[in-house]
Amino acid sequence: MRYDTLAVASVIVFPVIGLEQCLHTTQAALLTLPVYELLHWLSDALLALPLGFAAVWAGDRVADHFGIRLESGADAFARACIIAMLFALLLVPGAALHDAADGITHSHAVLGVHPHISPAPTTTGPVVVLGDVLHSLTDGLEGQIVGLPLAFVALVWAARSHRRLARQKRGASRRENRG
Repeated sequence: MRYDTLAVASVIVFPVIGLEQCLHTTQAALLTLPVYELLHWLSDALLALPLGFAAVWAGDRVADHFGIRLESGADAFARACIIAMLFALLLVPGAALHDAADGITHSHAVLGVHPHISPAPTTTGPVVVLGDVLHSLTDGLEGQIVGLPLAFVALVWAARSHRRLARQKRGASRRENRG
């Protein structure tokens, strides 16, 4: 069974990125710059959407490889777990892309509305890279607090819609055969 990968990815990506933005934005910034923060959330979510699409697409392939269909709630949950973990992992390199894009397009580093953003480290090397990777992975996993349940709901909805459409097609086919 195939469903709309982009729709499932969108259901996951926009809330996950919204949660991450809320966790990384001061309350003062959310209250005083709501339009800026809304646009920042939208741009970050659109930047992450290809990663979410890749997670859903690859998650489907992995689940299919292991024989995990969408025939039960347990199957949908297992598939959602695979998608959520892949999305969390894909957000690690995505964070580097995000930071590069933010450096070009956003002023929040100057405004100080995201407290976790600090000036570029004076040292570089494996420790700095490892710290960035761990921070990004932690953020990706935190996001799955909403990502996993939403992936599950989206997959259950997609499976039910698919079964309903299949029943309608069978009914239409039977009516044509009778007539």
